[in-house]
This record gives sequence, structure tokens and C-alpha cells, in this order.
Amino acid sequence: MKRTVLAALLLLSSACASSKSSTNDGSTIGKGIDVETMRPPEAAQVVKEFQAAYGIPPLPPPDEPVTSMAQVLDIVRQDRLSEFDEARRFASSRMGAEALTIRGYLELSYADALMTAAWVLEREQRQDQTELRQLSMARPLESGKDAQQDGARATRLQAKIADTRKVVRALRVLSQEPLDSGADLIKQAIAQDPKSQMAYLANANYYRLRGNWLEYDRMMLYADEGQADPPVRTFLRAMEAFERYVDPDRCVKLLKETLAMRPDLVRAQADLVLVSDSIDTRYAELQALKKISPTHIVVRLSGRMIEEEYETAKELQGAFKQ
Repeated sequence: MKRTVLAALLLLSSACASSKSSTNDGSTIGKGIDVETMRPPEAAQVVKEFQAAYGIPPLPPPDEPVTSMAQVLDIVRQDRLSEFDEARRFASSRMGAEALTIRGYLELSYADALMTAAWVLEREQRQDQTELRQLSMARPLESGKDAQQDGARATRLQAKIADTRKVVRALRVLSQEPLDSGADLIKQAIAQDPKSQMAYLANANYYRLRGNWLEYDRMMLYADEGQADPPVRTFLRAMEAFERYVDPDRCVKLLKETLAMRPDLVRAQADLVLVSDSIDTRYAELQALKKISPTHIVVRLSGRMIEEEYETAKELQGAFKQ
């Protein structure tokens, strides 16, 4: 009996601690939602509230209904995120190795988009943390008015950092289900056609997203037995160079090779924006992405920040020449 009472007290105290951490974390979104124990419905709520709080408009509705598997494949290649749900519904009953592989690619592309958004926001969060540290430094020579402005800015940054931490966690929670669904579909495709090069490449992509490079290598070996050299293989090698070997130059080279083979592989262009090391190149790649996919998630999350950084760099270049 004592053990039962003690266990109940421990559960109650842990629940109170969780509630306290969820309400006093400084965030303005997802009130009452704990970052560490967040569930998918709560994660979806956090993402919606973050979009509303920070002026990120919702994705536009699809231009036309999905009526063929060829259209589903185009949606994957062109990374048309707003059409993923409709494409998934249309393709849900299609079987056969090729159809299962396309469905797997669709799920993994959706997960990749969520994970990319988390990566972008996490990088912005680090910049905000740097600015917050600067604002929090004691500056005894400042006027009272300046100190008040810095304090107000610091308060806003603290809330934004907490909100970003919460939405990054939400995006990663939401990425798990499509990752698992994609993997399951691709396993079914391989079971139906053990020699399907595209299915093995899709499976390699799944292990890349999971960071399981040993299994990635194994899948790429199976895929390399095929005689074709599809663009997605080059794309995977590009992302491996960046994520596994931290070699952005090789990544950029392979992404450009991918686009030379398939100019409509929009994710390759989006990744060029993210991996480019100079602001001039990053800005140029962003403009190229905006031309082919103006509502792409990388444009929506990173576009304004990159363009502001570019304008600042140009202004400073002119100042240094004076």
C-alpha cells in the first residue's frame, strides 16, 4: 500500500513538474504544451500558432486536383508541399513496386521538408541567441532610454527563442510519422521487386534522413548494381557530402550536376540556398529558387533573412570603398 501511495505521489509530482516546464518556458505559443512530451496533435497546433504569430502565411491551396500517378511524381520532383496531402490521398490505394516507391518518396519528401524547416529555424535561433547575449551585457555608459529599448528588444528575443525551440521540436515530432510510413512503403516495394534501383535509392534516402550511414551505404551498394544513373542518386551523394562529410563544396558541385540532369528537381535548388557559403551565392540561389517555386518552404522561412543579409553586405561593401 505504501508503495502504491508513493508511486502515486511521484506521478503527481512529475506531472506538476511537466506542467510547470510547459507553462513557464517563456514561449508565447502552445500554452500548456510541454516541449519534451509533445504529441503529434499538439505539435500541429504549435506549428499553426507559430505561423500566425510570426506572419508566415499558410500554404496556398493546390491549383488543380491530382488525377494521375505521373502527377504525383511531378509533385514530388517539384517539391510542391501544398499538394502533398492530396497526392497522398490519390495514391493511397495504388499498389505495385513503382507506385509504392513513389508513395514512399512522397512521404520521405514531406518528412524532409519538415526537418529542413526545423534546421532553418534552429539556425535562426542561434543568431537570435547571439543578439540576446549582446543585449544582455551591462552597458553603464548607455542612456536610460537606450537601456529601455535594449531591454524591450531582449524580452521579445527571449520569447522568440522559446517559441522557436518549441516549433523546432514540433516539426521534428511531425516528421516521424511520414518517415516511418515512407520506410514501410519502400520495404513493400523492395519485397515486390528486389531489383528495383529506385526503391533502394528511396531506402537510402530514408536512412540518410535518419542519419544511419551504415544502412545508407548498404542501400547505395544495392542501387549501384543498376546500370542507370538517375538524378536522385547524384542528389543523395550531394547531401551525403554535406551531412556526413561536412564538405559543402562537393555538395554544391553534385547539386548542380543533379539540376543539370533534372532542372525540375526543386529540392536540389532549395538545398543550394542552404549550403552555399557566401551571401552573394546564397542570394543568387534564392532568386533562382523563387523563380521556379515562389512559395517553397525555404523561400518562406529563409528568404527575407537572406535578402536582408545581402542588402547589408552590399551596403558595407560600398562603405569600405569610401
